[in-house]
Amino acid sequence: MIDASEWFHDPAWRQHVTRRHWRRLPARAAVVVRLALQELAAVAPAARATFVVPASLLRHDAALLAALGQAGHEVALAASPEATVDELVTDREALEAALRRRVFGVGGVGAAVAAAAGFAYVVAEGEGFVAWRLDGGQPRLVGLPKRVFANHYDRQHEAAAALRAFAGAADGTLAAARGLDTGASPLPPRARPAPPPAVPARADAPRLAIVVPLKDEEHGLDALLVELDAVKGRLADVARCEFVFVDDGSSDRTWPLLQQLAGTRADSRLVRHPHNRGVAAAIRTGLLATDAPLAASIDGDLSYDPMELRAMLARLDEADVVTASPYHPAGGVRNVPGWRLLLSRTLSAAYRLLLRRPIRTWTACFRVYRREVVSPLPLVHEGFLGTAELLVRVLRRGGRVVEHPCVLEARLFGFSKMRVLRTIRGHLRLLWQVARGRIT
Repeated sequence: MIDASEWFHDPAWRQHVTRRHWRRLPARAAVVVRLALQELAAVAPAARATFVVPASLLRHDAALLAALGQAGHEVALAASPEATVDELVTDREALEAALRRRVFGVGGVGAAVAAAAGFAYVVAEGEGFVAWRLDGGQPRLVGLPKRVFANHYDRQHEAAAALRAFAGAADGTLAAARGLDTGASPLPPRARPAPPPAVPARADAPRLAIVVPLKDEEHGLDALLVELDAVKGRLADVARCEFVFVDDGSSDRTWPLLQQLAGTRADSRLVRHPHNRGVAAAIRTGLLATDAPLAASIDGDLSYDPMELRAMLARLDEADVVTASPYHPAGGVRNVPGWRLLLSRTLSAAYRLLLRRPIRTWTACFRVYRREVVSPLPLVHEGFLGTAELLVRVLRRGGRVVEHPCVLEARLFGFSKMRVLRTIRGHLRLLWQVARGRIT
């Protein structure tokens, strides 16, 4: 069996690369299937194997799936552990339609769920050869624990030899080993109720400008735009989304790539700082570059799930600013270094005590605003400090701030721009200015 599931479906990553990231990570299953076929042809051209593939391969390379079947290989489905029976039936029927034969096997789910979805057997986790190890061209994510990173990436040089050994010992497909008819016709499609009508976009929905500050984010721009398009669709019935991208003096290829990817989009505006000023300055530039009544700022590295914007927008009825809060009892953190959490929690506690406000997180960039309230505010600290300064000014001028519980995750691409010692010293100065009443 050759496990040709996506590289980011590595079971060791389940606690680190959650399903929300999958839609923005580049699919490589077609690449690894071809690499595996090349190795098989070189070592054991007569060998027949079961390829366990994600249903998404239909969208990326349906012809490759058909070629697998024509060459005598079996195709099984690689499923998400969270997949429902209805989702599995849909994926199985799509695969069977492409292959024009029965799909018997599925991996990733339990036997009862598999049987209910029409599968004859379950592929055991860890069985066979993991094909993504052949792919030296897959992206290298950051933000993973060192042990997990090394286990995934550092053993790739062993992959080709491992596949050759596997091919030499292979004795046919999993279906054939179970006595199943590998040429059987697809199961009849299951009758389903009509899907509920799609929620239409509202022409009278308020405009929402989503401000995205960027500094040296060339490696994550493709994924960012995929995610923002998904957000726009998700919010279509409650907001008309537009985007303001602010390049904060990037020294890499962020600006030319941004122009190439988003420069002609009718829903996007691009602004550039000639030199790096800081994340708070970039957010303020974005707020001043739009006249939308509602605005949001999100991290360019997508360390918060932007789909949370829907719930945050709903809370603007009770607030002028809704800020993400991983330290809320219903929030959380994932893969964030302990020293960074200690620093952030300590600083947030200091602001909370000094201002006597029950706000647990003062330094998040992920927020929703009533733009008329925040855009006129002055800004002394243009870097990370400015995110806390903004909340202080809103509160001291009678504004309302509420927290929305979110999960903070480590970035997957690029590197953090925060300078730790400089940030600590800056927050201490800002706290002193707040205590002296100089920030109003």
